[in-house]
Amino acid sequence: MRTTSRDEIRSIAEERDVRFLLHFTQIANLGGIVKHGLLPRRDLAGPEYFAYASDHYRLDENDHAVSVSISRVNEAMFASKRRKSGHPNWAVLVLPAHILWTHNCLFSWRNAATKEIKGHRGWRGGPWAFGKMFAGSNEARSGLAPSCPTDPEAEVQVLDAVAAEYILGAVVNRPEMVEGVQAILNELPGGQRLVVNEN
Repeated sequence: MRTTSRDEIRSIAEERDVRFLLHFTQIANLGGIVKHGLLPRRDLAGPEYFAYASDHYRLDENDHAVSVSISRVNEAMFASKRRKSGHPNWAVLVLPAHILWTHNCLFSWRNAATKEIKGHRGWRGGPWAFGKMFAGSNEARSGLAPSCPTDPEAEVQVLDAVAAEYILGAVVNRPEMVEGVQAILNELPGGQRLVVNEN
């Protein structure tokens, strides 16, 4: 049986014990996400949607993608988005790793807005690009779990909508937010999603 690119991506992810992806968003967006799923900015421009963007425009110039992180959030970018937005209430949604091989994705081993990524001429949707997210010397990867990309700004651009049912849970940064976020996620079908507070 022939191995596909998606099979190879899955193999790399499983070998590295990649278990989840992360997407941060304003709490005000959760109702719409539960109703419509995670959609790229291009789709959110329609009148039937209401969403607060994390920034006025995407520096990577890709309005066709939903950005997610592997195993850890880009803390510097997350802090910057929260500060610039003026909205203090955000959540980090936890998504299953299988999105990496069941959805069309572009893999960015650096921040997707860098010249290196935007100017890259090769295909970033296959196992080579995915594997490159974890490349580097022992020194560069010192202290990192195998499931964490080498560069903390590495990201995945998911080119398909992500169904709301895929949300596994959420992380918030204030204890008083847990109950409200839990109530919103309880509207999803299936089992109860876990919402935790982490400062």
